Amino acid sequence: MARRVLLSLGISTCSVVALLGTLSSASRVELGRPLYTDKDAPIYDRVADLLSKMTLQEKIVQTYAPYGAFDVEAFGATSVGMMSINPATKCASCTPEQLVQARNKIQATLVNGSRLHIPGSFSQEALHSATKGGTVFPELVTQGSSWDPELVENIASAVAAEARMTGVDVAFSPVLNQWVDSRFGRLQEGFSENPTLTAAYAVAAANGFQGPQPAGKWAPMAQDKVVALGKHYAAYGAAIGGLNGAPAELSERTLREFFLKSWKAFAKAGGKGAMTAHNTVLDRPCHANPWLVNTVFREEFSFGDGIIVSDCNDIEALMDFRVAKDMPSAAAAALDGGVDLDLQCGSSSAYTSLSAAIGQKLVNETTVETAARRVLLEKMAVGLFDHPLTDETLVKGLNNPKHQALALQAAEEGIVLLINKPPPGSHSSKPLLPLSAMTKSIAVLGPNGGCSDLEIARALTAGKSTMDADACAAGMNMLGSYTQYQYNPTGAHPVSVPTAFEGLKAAFPDATVRYEAGANIGDTNTSRIGAAVALAKASDVAVVVLGDDLHTSSEWGDRDSLDLPGGQLQLLEAVVASGTPVVLVTVTGRTPTFGGPDNSVLANVTAMMSAFRPGQAGGTAIGNLIAGAASPSGKLGQSWVRSAGQAMSGAAPFLQWRVGKWVANSRSPPDPDGRVYD
Repeated sequence: MARRVLLSLGISTCSVVALLGTLSSASRVELGRPLYTDKDAPIYDRVADLLSKMTLQEKIVQTYAPYGAFDVEAFGATSVGMMSINPATKCASCTPEQLVQARNKIQATLVNGSRLHIPGSFSQEALHSATKGGTVFPELVTQGSSWDPELVENIASAVAAEARMTGVDVAFSPVLNQWVDSRFGRLQEGFSENPTLTAAYAVAAANGFQGPQPAGKWAPMAQDKVVALGKHYAAYGAAIGGLNGAPAELSERTLREFFLKSWKAFAKAGGKGAMTAHNTVLDRPCHANPWLVNTVFREEFSFGDGIIVSDCNDIEALMDFRVAKDMPSAAAAALDGGVDLDLQCGSSSAYTSLSAAIGQKLVNETTVETAARRVLLEKMAVGLFDHPLTDETLVKGLNNPKHQALALQAAEEGIVLLINKPPPGSHSSKPLLPLSAMTKSIAVLGPNGGCSDLEIARALTAGKSTMDADACAAGMNMLGSYTQYQYNPTGAHPVSVPTAFEGLKAAFPDATVRYEAGANIGDTNTSRIGAAVALAKASDVAVVVLGDDLHTSSEWGDRDSLDLPGGQLQLLEAVVASGTPVVLVTVTGRTPTFGGPDNSVLANVTAMMSAFRPGQAGGTAIGNLIAGAASPSGKLGQSWVRSAGQAMSGAAPFLQWRVGKWVANSRSPPDPDGRVYD
């Protein structure tokens, strides 16, 4: 009863944390407490003791991972395995302090209500940002272009610290897929298509998120670290046609030497979590693939006791794959296939059928206990049994100056300079960039360059800054996918996201910098192109910022064309024809193409930079790089094809003696001068 009293909701969060800390191991022994409550005992011994006291149903609920709305009262008597913090707390638009308060209320209910006082685990989509109000670093494709594993480790460490400030202990990150088809909308989520480079980043991310961990076994984690749950195992980026969830048709050799290399490195580095992928591998769904998960990953790669979580509703989907006839058989197939936690999105809840599966002798109780044991080991390792509540004052450290500086460094290192030539008509061999500090006028054009007049008016009416994350689409498009701003763009605690327009104004304080969108991403309206061309002609240089939004490149944002969407290509062609030197900046989730078989418009672009998704400091980084305040050092980690018809991997796993070429055009990308080579 002492623990119930301490966790009474009548006591403030900070008081509860302090009081829990005073209950020493010796005190617990004196009170006749069981071994699993002794914080000084080895975590494996503690979990074994706890399991010996649990009923079958208490073990089964440890395999539940509700991802949608969460009824805490339904689990008050048994606790639960893992919850996604935002939907569980119903706190999408809360301040970080309110989020922690709601999280602690749920945790207190679970610990007070469950017979054995078992806390719940809280997860978050923390790919490159932990929460609203937290730092939004560049998305992984931009991080990957830095070719700097130490930078990636530092970013993972910062995201982990900010996640833990809000009470999260499992980060759904890093994405370790190699996207070999640019049509796939999730290319932006991965580091690179190159297996060796991705493997180096896998190790860096594991170390950054978790700190030192042995391979295959759990060790206690520091209170500013979280479990790194890699996504999506395995070969998810090899989907046929670049379509989300399509089969990965591979030989075992290609699978192992290309698509599993990063996962092996992750497991050997002590990575402790993984999410299985939507697709099939060697004709078997990843969610019911004992060879792929148990034999290769757990045994060969030494993933061991790490936790494996399903992707949304994919256990139920085993019936669609025709490998299960009903929900109990689907649950049994997934559990036997090594999936410990059922990510229950919406009304789906496959593992609620485990009792029926056991009754039908489709799966045995030992397998259930093995999964529950892994989940409990995770909770012990991150300290949830000893520190179930989170101090809400910790969120004052979100987006601190050190993390802001790291976000800017990452953006500057990850932006890639692709073209840099002398201006048209110049008699000098000096390239255009960096622009002279004497530049008098700059036209910033394109939908990803700044906020529209309508967006500015809306922001000002709402009392917002135009640099708030939710003020305009250009800022959101720099942040990228899998941030909490993507799901809930309005609400409390926005971070500041200068657009390229604002970044260039800051970098060139003595110049006249003006903005005109000229075109849209979501439609082909060309009525503003004339205004954009007029502004370009009246300026010394035109910085044209084009690319994707969060609909044309995102999860389920796969495309059958790689050309810039909307009216952007027409805008670029018109501005290039104006005669004004053009700096093209792409803010994209994939490597785009620029029309026709040869992308000929690029031949007349004076300079070009690829920013991919540069995060909250992207606009500042663009300004600094164009002004020469930072030196471009990024290098592409993705191949850049000429057309969707060439979609393939540019980092083939085997040396090839002879490869054919298309009759109509080259299979090579344009070189930095816009020429074609073979």
